[in-house]
Amino acid sequence: MANDEGGEKTEEPTGHKLGKAREKGQVGQSMEVTSAIILLVAGSVLVVWSPYIWERLAGMYTYYVWRIAEFDITTVDIWPWFYTAIREVLIMIMPLAFAVALTGVAVNLYQMGGLVISTDNIQFKLSNIDPIKGFKNMFKLKSLVDLVKNTVKLAIIGRLCYSVINGYMEDFTVMIDMQPVEMALFTLKVTMEMYFKVVLTLLIMAFFDYAYQKWQFKRDMRMSKQEIKDESKNMEGDPKVKARIRQIQMEGARKRMLGDVPKADVVVTNPTHYAIALVYDASLAQAPLVLAKGQDLLAQRIKDIAKEAKVPVVENKPLAQALYKVAEVGQIIPFEFYKAVAEVLSYVYKLKGRGPSGRK
Repeated sequence: MANDEGGEKTEEPTGHKLGKAREKGQVGQSMEVTSAIILLVAGSVLVVWSPYIWERLAGMYTYYVWRIAEFDITTVDIWPWFYTAIREVLIMIMPLAFAVALTGVAVNLYQMGGLVISTDNIQFKLSNIDPIKGFKNMFKLKSLVDLVKNTVKLAIIGRLCYSVINGYMEDFTVMIDMQPVEMALFTLKVTMEMYFKVVLTLLIMAFFDYAYQKWQFKRDMRMSKQEIKDESKNMEGDPKVKARIRQIQMEGARKRMLGDVPKADVVVTNPTHYAIALVYDASLAQAPLVLAKGQDLLAQRIKDIAKEAKVPVVENKPLAQALYKVAEVGQIIPFEFYKAVAEVLSYVYKLKGRGPSGRK
């Protein structure tokens, strides 16, 4: 308990803190996931797009071979040739570049939980180039975990690549007898098999890294009980603002209360200090309701409104004082006051020549 009071972060982060962190671009995300999915999409696009790329490359080769053979390159303006080559290269790589960019944005948006625009991470800070701080960061748990993780990843990928190449070792020995096209296709086959096996491995590793990054982020965002109390206090707002809000609410409730006084059957008074407006309507409640109550100036205001509305005002000091202390506006009177209030209402009904709710 003493440790917690000293500021030990043992509590789960609040939604408010997580929201503020997200506004600064701080979320639990894994770059491994982004990299692995981008590699998968890039490889898939290359497989689908490669026949077209091959066709364009073959066309470029034929075009330039014939053009070079036909003209003396020293006397011909080569800039149109250069522009044509640039155009062809762009045509070939644009789908791949577009797919990679779109994938990177989509994956990051998913991990961020939506679009977040923050300049905090791109602002220049002298602390970021502090060599002492950087040296200390090298020995943090997160840095050590990243080092182990990257070492294991390289070892697994290296072993995977070796197994793929080793599986084709006999075919490599006869490559010298292959035609250039056959050699290219064989090399492409081995490369693509290795590529997709590596990507699949990276995706599996990225899944675990994503779970770890989420856990690590939640752990780093944990709060002490004092921080939670301070946050709650700050979120409640300025005491002056709260006081003003309460004042407005009380004024509104007072206006509604005074507006109900003309509906009362009787107003019981002290006579000067307290005033309680009561109504009895069996269709509303089983016992008399308190429509309004007030003390001193408010009591006088209730009596004035009652007189204007021709609501009887009855003086009963003990009853008025007791009802004011225990009865709440909008609620029925407590059971112990039924008899006393019934006597007052009976007197009022006889005075007016009617029963409850205006019945004759």
